[in-house]
Amino acid sequence: MGICCSKAKAPAGDLDDGEQGFPWMHDDLFHHHLWTSAAVSMHTKQGWKGANQDAMTVSQDFAGHKGHIFCGVFDGHGPLGREVARHVCDALPLKLSSALKTKTEEEDRSTHTSKLTTEEDHSSNTDLDSCDKSDSTSFSDDTSDEKLLLSTWKNIFVKAFDQVDEELRQHSGIDCICSGTTAVTVVRQGDHLMIANLGDSRAILCTRDSKDHMIPVQLTTDLKPDLPSELARILNCKGRVFAMDDEPDVPRMWLPDQDAPGLAMARAFGDFCLKNHGLICTPEVYYRKLSEKDEFLVLATDGIWDVLSNKEVVKIVSSGSDPSKAARQVIDRAVRAWRRKYPTSMVDDCAVVCLFLNRRAAPDDEAVSSFRKQVVGGVDGWEEGTTTVWRALEGVARANSVMRLPRMGRVLSWRRRSSTSLMAMGEDQDH
Repeated sequence: MGICCSKAKAPAGDLDDGEQGFPWMHDDLFHHHLWTSAAVSMHTKQGWKGANQDAMTVSQDFAGHKGHIFCGVFDGHGPLGREVARHVCDALPLKLSSALKTKTEEEDRSTHTSKLTTEEDHSSNTDLDSCDKSDSTSFSDDTSDEKLLLSTWKNIFVKAFDQVDEELRQHSGIDCICSGTTAVTVVRQGDHLMIANLGDSRAILCTRDSKDHMIPVQLTTDLKPDLPSELARILNCKGRVFAMDDEPDVPRMWLPDQDAPGLAMARAFGDFCLKNHGLICTPEVYYRKLSEKDEFLVLATDGIWDVLSNKEVVKIVSSGSDPSKAARQVIDRAVRAWRRKYPTSMVDDCAVVCLFLNRRAAPDDEAVSSFRKQVVGGVDGWEEGTTTVWRALEGVARANSVMRLPRMGRVLSWRRRSSTSLMAMGEDQDH
């Protein structure tokens, strides 16, 4: 299991060095603090297949913007799926935050330059300016603004995902040939919601219909190998897609000449044995303009969606008496559903993040003060730029997303080709 929570760094002296731990052992206190400060509930539970390879993260005041928040859920698979999921869980928010800060700085410089130019024009065209003031109250079209926002964020997401995937390819401590992870992430900026999805984890929104009934809206598509667009790309790259006889409803992705690895998704970080055969790390990016009817978001790995419908998850979250424990309640219900629906199967790992939209996320000073006094020792905090990140980790992993590993000859051949390419790139740079 991997859990990360971050918030913009507190002023110097606000926390003593010995109080920067965020240990998972203080379970109720952890969830209460997360709820009071960010209106978020998050929880994960190890399945029955071995190690828990799911990870999740929440980052408040994302990229230094007050009130902005980033949430992500990651479902690792393969022999080192846990390590891959944890690496992406740590690295992806930092890449996105850095890109967003750079974009903001560029826009600020552009705005400043434009302002200076406008002021110069005004000084020499006073009469013309006064004539045009009647038109200055017109607003840009909302649809056009939303398309621009989506385009901007799509570029940021795609670039960040690609950078993290390349880091994994070159990571000496994590063998990602047949290990990888999904990712479903959201960034909320006021009433703007940006979603990026890679793989078969899912994000849903609870909103209210015209009769004020709570209904689910699925925000992402489960990117399975048999989706027409995904299947066409895989086949065009000589990959294969078929289901096993004992799992006729689970299409999997295979190498051209081996019945391996049998990946149950069409996009993922890592899994480099399939990257030349149709597997990609390019996320699907979506935008939604939030309204007062939108209640909460739920991000979860497929351990939830394999046994619970969108409607059932919305009902569980909305009917709970304590929203800070909503994620745990969803997982508890999913575990019971696994036992009932698939009594001969092992329960899958589960990870859930619930982000409540209409609750003002202002920290309770008394609760935060109590939290700081009680949480000491435990897992060390670490700093990256202006963000302090606390994490609590445990667990091991599942492997049902990958059925079989390729023969070692193919793996070693892939390694030799990769090493040769890297050496050649290094020589070119030296020249």
